Amino acid sequence: MKVCVQGLGYIGLPTAAMMALGGHEVVGYDVDPRVLESLADGARHVKEEPVRALVVAALNGGDLTLSDELPADAEAYVMCVPTPTVDHKPDLSYVQAAARAVAPLLNPPGTMDRVVVPALRAAGVDPDAVAVAHCPERVIPGAIVKELRENARVVGGRKPGDAERASELYRSFCRGRIFTTDNVTAELVKVIENTYRDVNIAFANELALLSEELGVDAHEAIALANHHPRVNILSPGPGVGGHCIPVDPHFLSNANPFVTELIQTSRRINERMPHVVVRRVVEHVGPREGARVAILGAAYKANVDDTRESPTERVEELLRYAHPLAASLEEAVRDCDAVVLMVGHDAFKEIDPQALAPLCRGKVLIDTRAFFPSATWAAAGFHVYALGGKRSAPVAVASAS
Repeated sequence: MKVCVQGLGYIGLPTAAMMALGGHEVVGYDVDPRVLESLADGARHVKEEPVRALVVAALNGGDLTLSDELPADAEAYVMCVPTPTVDHKPDLSYVQAAARAVAPLLNPPGTMDRVVVPALRAAGVDPDAVAVAHCPERVIPGAIVKELRENARVVGGRKPGDAERASELYRSFCRGRIFTTDNVTAELVKVIENTYRDVNIAFANELALLSEELGVDAHEAIALANHHPRVNILSPGPGVGGHCIPVDPHFLSNANPFVTELIQTSRRINERMPHVVVRRVVEHVGPREGARVAILGAAYKANVDDTRESPTERVEELLRYAHPLAASLEEAVRDCDAVVLMVGHDAFKEIDPQALAPLCRGKVLIDTRAFFPSATWAAAGFHVYALGGKRSAPVAVASAS
């Protein structure tokens, strides 16, 4: 098939490359000239090496070409555009713009009943004459290529046969099982998956705060509870980041605010966690001007460089301390008042607290992931607070001037 992929970002680019290597003639379209220039120059902006290798192979093979204009003769148009929230309300303007752009070229196609189909009708295209399908992605940063190939996939269709036609396209590169359903169910499945994780993390975070009050180690309690065959509680932490988990629940709560109290409460709990972190910093360091806080980890999850919706950014905003980037670990922690671990990157496992002790002995380690071995850091002279751990009294600090 000749396929046009609209939007060469986090999802669109590897999808286009997968389809090209799967035997299709793919045109990658994007409105950002910087993206197209970078791709033409070896995809230098792509941080994830397996994705870059996939894209370069597809471009070098000739089945993936780049364009700043939509081709008029594609058999399938795959829209891979952002669906963010603004003030906790879904912003579908990117989807609407993509549909309006492609509508004049169609003989005809579409995507999704509520947004795209009306846009097609407004452009004089009959959506009943074409296959309209929704194929949500389930990939994570750091494993995009593997998961594009191997994950099971849900494909929705607007009318009988639409989902099967879209499935034929995805079967050319997807090894996972493909389930077909209607469009609305496919859309719901996608947001259910991410909302489930948000609710589960909120439950873990609530358990962490409760356990602190009870003098119990929440991490130990959760680990023991998870030995039950029907219990799988996630780990507490400083909040939830990324493009999907903190965003998708709002699609459900906005659909009906009156029957989604649990979902809304979970969002509030997770949005509150950066405030909890800052409260612990102030308890141990004080709100005085000039306090130095070394924050370890800017990404929203371990071992990726993606900072979208990262809790670290919110913690920095709330602290209102100066937060320049440090060139080295030693520079970051030199003479600091507190070390705050926000992300459990594997690289941080190599940190030797004894080596840091001369720089900040007697200071506090605030470990929001219970990532570091507390006893080792305490032996190096740090006062250790681990979120969800058995809570000790805050370190005494001088009164703020």
